[in-house]
Amino acid sequence: MKVLIVSDIHGGYQNIKKVIDDNPDFDLLLILGDILYGGSNLDELSSLLNKYTSKIISVCGNCDSFVDTSSLDFFDDKLYVTVPIDGKLVFITHGHVYNKYNIPNLPYDVYIQGHTHVPMMEYGDKLYLNPGSITRPRGGSVKSYIFYEDGEFILKSVDDNKIIKRITV
Repeated sequence: MKVLIVSDIHGGYQNIKKVIDDNPDFDLLLILGDILYGGSNLDELSSLLNKYTSKIISVCGNCDSFVDTSSLDFFDDKLYVTVPIDGKLVFITHGHVYNKYNIPNLPYDVYIQGHTHVPMMEYGDKLYLNPGSITRPRGGSVKSYIFYEDGEFILKSVDDNKIIKRITV
């Protein structure tokens, strides 16, 4: 299974378009919230993402409540979702309510959040991931996302699609 994991799009139409164009044969797109807020090409962004509604699982970010998300056919206002991927249970959330230090008592193998705009890939008692932001990176990071395939999570740069880091589950 090929999975794209993005967060904090913040209306960055060109950035999500580039991620999709660079990975056209993905099976699943996980969107970790903050989709439209802050952008100027929102109709184009909604139209692009709606083409992939059947492949998208999303969670609600803190900024999603400030904009009308009714143009997004796939939008879900859930704070977290668990998704089975290749035999692993993946917990996804935006990160403003639930985060690495405040996770609901649920079974999961991999924890993924956004919100900080800073990428993270580390093992603790579980595997913890954050794809960073594809539009507004922070903390000296670059625009980034995570690509998953065959048990490996790969952090990639949006601008040049170069591999930043990889970690195996």
